[in-house]
Amino acid sequence: MLKIECCGLSATQTKQIIEKNFAGQAEALSVSDMIAARRVKNGETDFYLGSCQTGGGGSLATAIMVLGYSNCLVVSRQGKCPTPKEIRHMVYAGKHKAFGYVKEHTDVVVPAVVQALVDRAEGKPE
Repeated sequence: MLKIECCGLSATQTKQIIEKNFAGQAEALSVSDMIAARRVKNGETDFYLGSCQTGGGGSLATAIMVLGYSNCLVVSRQGKCPTPKEIRHMVYAGKHKAFGYVKEHTDVVVPAVVQALVDRAEGKPE
C-alpha cells in the first residue's frame, strides 16, 4: 500500500479523495509540509501531494528544498489543468516523489495522480 502525504491548501480534500477512492491501495496522511517532505526523503512515506494557488510555488517549496527539484513535478498551473491522460503520462514519465497542483484542480489532479502511482507500483503499463 502506498503512503501519500497530503499537504497544502486542499490537504483535507486531498486526503478525503484518497480515502474514498483508493481504500486498500493508498494511505493518506496529513502533516506539515516540512514533516511530510522529510518522511518522503527518509522513506517513511512514498509520495507528497501539495496544493497551492499557483501549483508550483507554496505547494512544492518545502518538497523542493528537502527532496531536490528533480524529484518534484508541477502537475497543474493557474489556468491550465491537464487531462487525466496527460497527468498519467507525466507520472509515468519520471520518478518524482512530490507533486504540486492548483487547489482548484484538486478533484481532477488527485484521482489521476494517485491512480497512476498505484498502477505504476503494480506494474501496469501507461
